[in-house]
Amino acid sequence: MYKDGKSSTKIITYLAGPIMNLCMAVIFVCVPIVDEIRMKIVYTNLLLAIFNLMPIMPLDGGKILKEILVKKVGNKKATIFMSQLTQVILVAITLLYSIAILHMRNFALFLLIIYLWYLKHVEDRKIKSMIRAYEVLESKGG
Repeated sequence: MYKDGKSSTKIITYLAGPIMNLCMAVIFVCVPIVDEIRMKIVYTNLLLAIFNLMPIMPLDGGKILKEILVKKVGNKKATIFMSQLTQVILVAITLLYSIAILHMRNFALFLLIIYLWYLKHVEDRKIKSMIRAYEVLESKGG
């Protein structure tokens, strides 16, 4: 398990991107430029902050939740839980976005779903090797 200071530092680091998106949104609310451009910048930054805070590995929200769980249940259990939670959330998002794609005919949503599933696939490969390493450490220690 991480020492509390290292975990807190990681959480702050993971929050830096979404906080910066929120700051940019607030700044551009006050900037005197064309309303249409200004609002697009504000909405884009708000959506990026929300997207990054989703509890999906390896997005920032997933990393933050995992760090919190590591403190409570340990690294192996937190890793397994986050993998399962990511799977459930991605299935739900896929279903919702599929309905949205049918109604809005927005191809970007389709690409977003594919990208999220790709991230899940890459993360699963890392998790499998991490779990093997945890099991080797447990067998040597116990």
